[in-house]
Amino acid sequence: MAELAKEERLLNLIVALSSTRHRLTRDQIRNTVAGYDPVPLHADEEESRKAAESFERKFERDKKELRELGIPVETVMDAHGDEIGYRVRPAEAALPAIELTSPELAILNLAADYWQDAVLGGDARQAVVKLTSSAEHGPRVELPFAGRATRASAAFGVLVEAVAERQPVRFEYSSASTGLATRVVEPWTVVLRQGVAYLIGFDRDREAPRTFRVQRIGGRVTRIATPGSYEIPDEIPLGLLADSGDVHTATVALRPESGHVLRRRGTVVDIDGDWDLLEIPYAHEDSVLAEVLGLGGSARIVAPPELVAAVTRHVDAALEATDG
Repeated sequence: MAELAKEERLLNLIVALSSTRHRLTRDQIRNTVAGYDPVPLHADEEESRKAAESFERKFERDKKELRELGIPVETVMDAHGDEIGYRVRPAEAALPAIELTSPELAILNLAADYWQDAVLGGDARQAVVKLTSSAEHGPRVELPFAGRATRASAAFGVLVEAVAERQPVRFEYSSASTGLATRVVEPWTVVLRQGVAYLIGFDRDREAPRTFRVQRIGGRVTRIATPGSYEIPDEIPLGLLADSGDVHTATVALRPESGHVLRRRGTVVDIDGDWDLLEIPYAHEDSVLAEVLGLGGSARIVAPPELVAAVTRHVDAALEATDG
């Protein structure tokens, strides 16, 4: 019979020690808890001794690990102070109920949405559903500041993994000079500047280092070839990313308690009625436009005029597309 994984054996031990009314002796644990080898039948004295020593080492390690995890494994002593058994009092081992407010649940939902394309995305969503089902029902809290590009977050995770594995990638990329084109790149690093994610790597088609804005990657990023297919230079050319580059400032009006991502990056300079006025640094016009438009009616651009005009164009185009 194949040996059980340690995690499964520990779980079996917790269940057994929590279920006993009084205690379990070492022999009872060895013979009843799956994951421990019982006393071998027809074994000679030497084999029995080695099997007993193996059990003792494994059980002592498991007992120590459970206590480090916060599971109170209690040693039951007899009147003479001798160790005679073990148990776990369920009331002491139970975790307190998790009570989350509506805003906290909203933030957890946002986090689960962001990681939906990650390896554990399904587990994260399932955990949020379970927490939500056990929480008290209350008014739903919307997070308008949570507007984001799901596609960009999915690309970001794949690119980071590709850098770690030194594995080339293929993706569709949109730029002002070439439009939408397929790029095959050896990723060197992913960096953040002014709230924007960039991929720096070697473009195989152009045979030169290139910098790509992750937000402009369309569709799925596909890892190709085998891991370890190239070497990453000791010094990666950052180009304009090495300094601040061309950083501009926009004045953005935000409703109170909204636009938290922008608030962390900006500075409140004034108040206009029910609006907070912030100065927001930005490197790319389309990035700040996407952030503001994602906030719907909770944000508007006040200055500069060219950004205000750009918002108007985007809204008009959206309305035209909606009207068919």
